[in-house]
Amino acid sequence: MSRIRFDGAWHKAQAVARDASDDGYDVILVRDLLGRVSLIVDDREKPVDHTWVDAFKSTLSEETAPFSGDQPIVLASELFEPEVFFNSLDLVVSRPRNRQAGSIGLIERGLMGAEWNRGAFESRSSQVVLYGFKGGVGRSTATVILAEHLADTGKCVLVVDLDLESPGVSVLLSPNESLPDFGLVDYLVESAVGNAEGLDLVNRVAGIKSARNGEVWLAPASGKSRAGYNYVAKLNRVYSDLSGAFDDEAKTFGARLQDAIDACTSRVEELSRKPDVVLLDSRAGIHDVAAAAITQLSDLALLFATNNAATWAGYRSLFGQWGQSQERAVAMREKIRMVAAMVPPTSPESYLRSFRDSAQECFAETLYDDVDGSDLEGFNPGPEVLDAPHAPLPILFSSDLIGINHELNPKWQHSSLVRAAYEEFLTGSTRLITGEL
Repeated sequence: MSRIRFDGAWHKAQAVARDASDDGYDVILVRDLLGRVSLIVDDREKPVDHTWVDAFKSTLSEETAPFSGDQPIVLASELFEPEVFFNSLDLVVSRPRNRQAGSIGLIERGLMGAEWNRGAFESRSSQVVLYGFKGGVGRSTATVILAEHLADTGKCVLVVDLDLESPGVSVLLSPNESLPDFGLVDYLVESAVGNAEGLDLVNRVAGIKSARNGEVWLAPASGKSRAGYNYVAKLNRVYSDLSGAFDDEAKTFGARLQDAIDACTSRVEELSRKPDVVLLDSRAGIHDVAAAAITQLSDLALLFATNNAATWAGYRSLFGQWGQSQERAVAMREKIRMVAAMVPPTSPESYLRSFRDSAQECFAETLYDDVDGSDLEGFNPGPEVLDAPHAPLPILFSSDLIGINHELNPKWQHSSLVRAAYEEFLTGSTRLITGEL
């Protein structure tokens, strides 16, 4: 008999959950920090008998061992507060209730990763996240160039450096001596103990001038480097939810980030005017900062990629997480747009054609609807559809940006070659953000 491994146990547990749901019960499958699974059965309106419970307990234990929980079957009627699970922010409904069966919900309990399944907050300004599954694709550079372009159209733009562990856009936009005294990490640690009032969190970017009254502001990850300022000690303490001990309101990590962004936008409004657009430069990889930025903090997510197998494998894994819920899949594909980074300038057409094919295949397997020739309602645009989520906004590779010293070349972004490389990206992203051509 073959061993049951982590993934196999989860698949078998979902099969048991479907069987229980088919008997008319709403169920929630919970996987704990060690990967052990338990099934919560809502018996509050339709009682279950002990024979049914014993049978499912035995089946779940046998099918998922050693990943079966200490309590394989938990009845909602026996829980002190069942709504902790049934109204959980982490609940993903994989199958809604219908006439024949109850609903199936999934909850993941882990140190990281819960933010990928949480819903969006209402924001004070248009919030756009720039994210790349892989680093080194020019995401922060694109953020700077997009911010200046939007300012040239008269917009007030706030750039938020969410790459907390490797701040990049802050360095591109502002020298250390011009940074505010505090950054995002300061807000996160101070607000956790109710002490965030009065933090200096933003500075206007002096190097970007606009003839149309546009402005660019920066909310850095770190405050100004100085004696006694310990960034690492703060960073070690920011990645957590709060129980609500100080303000009587529990806060998820994503909610804490949104509070920090709101504090920054409020400060810009006090000093000048309300930002029209907030650009969130997210860290790369599968991380809770990126998860919160894409799923909860943004109205639009620009996802950077190069056309290689490793990148698409990563996005396929990420999109597959959202694709577990039809509602989540629809919500995510409505806010996503791919960006083809580092497009070879010598053969851009063939490269982008191959990119579109790879991207469409990735989306079709995860976020798009399964359709056949007779299905007129499903959403599954082909590779040739140029306004679909998978259709990339291209950025041509520019050797002018390799090894550039931004302090010695403060006008680097004004190079004619650089502007030409970003032209289509700027036009397309501006239209998506503002609705303006």
